[in-house]
Amino acid sequence: MRVHRHIIPLIWSLAASADNSPDFIFPVACHYGVDCFIQNYVDHDPTSGHSDYQCRQQTYDGHSGTDIRLVNLPQMNKGVSVLAAADGTVVATRDGIADTYLNSARRKEIKQIGLGNAVVIQHGDGWRSIYGHLKKGSLTVKKGDQVEQGQSLGEIGLSGLTEFPHVHFQVTHHNKTIDPFIGKPDRSECGDTLNSLWLGIEDNRITYLPGLLLDQGFNSTPPVNYQSIESGNFNNGAGDKNQRLFFWVRFIGLSTGDQVTLSFVAPNDELVKAHTFPELKSGKAQQFYYIGINNPAIRPELWGRWQGRVRLKRTSLPPIKKVFDYAVGVEDVTDR
Repeated sequence: MRVHRHIIPLIWSLAASADNSPDFIFPVACHYGVDCFIQNYVDHDPTSGHSDYQCRQQTYDGHSGTDIRLVNLPQMNKGVSVLAAADGTVVATRDGIADTYLNSARRKEIKQIGLGNAVVIQHGDGWRSIYGHLKKGSLTVKKGDQVEQGQSLGEIGLSGLTEFPHVHFQVTHHNKTIDPFIGKPDRSECGDTLNSLWLGIEDNRITYLPGLLLDQGFNSTPPVNYQSIESGNFNNGAGDKNQRLFFWVRFIGLSTGDQVTLSFVAPNDELVKAHTFPELKSGKAQQFYYIGINNPAIRPELWGRWQGRVRLKRTSLPPIKKVFDYAVGVEDVTDR
């Protein structure tokens, strides 16, 4: 999955006098690492390849911002505020673009409004921040408004060139993209955050999360695509009338060589089914996997606490292991 670099045809003039950078807060009212995550970072590879500030693959060729995503559409529809990362003046806005998944047939047309509904803030000294893909009709500011750090600008949406609900947050200085994690346009060494632009306060610690389990569930049918998962209606179990039970997981930020194993374990701790998928030949912004078994709810002798287990083997990082309980004929489903 790949989205080409964003284009936002908003015109502005620059008024810069010094290179003093603002201190930015995380620009989304969410619990980072719990209900919102960074899908893509700024690309630092000048070739046709891609590499983020940690020298990993959590970006794509030419990406100029930080994509902060939500888990699914119900979360987006409920409303998650996009916040002004620093004090400044609104110098451009755009609203009225529908919240829809990217249609490849309309890519050329949509590319002209790549960031969809957007807000641009001037912070002074040539510094600006850009907020894209906001929800249609959610903008709470207009051109000329003075905004304070933490003030709501609108809500995360699905407008423009996007395949998942998120905000594209971009920092520029004299029209040149700056990676807020390193405070400069180009990476000199992997993971150098000495000059980070993020305000160093306890509730603003933005940990780099390379490859993570975004969501999972049990359902009577397997996922068809990412949109079916993001509908929020794909963890309903199988009941006692369906023939099959599927365990699915979705990861974001996977890298070359990563490998996923899924398994079903019966209440008596018997391994009923396990499948190891092929190692990835390239990085994946997001990827889902699933396995299925005959629905144990159909046979009362199989009732109990089943488990769906997932293991992500990574080439240069510790593995990720999670276990999720699925209750058949009993209550109290938990995960760990």
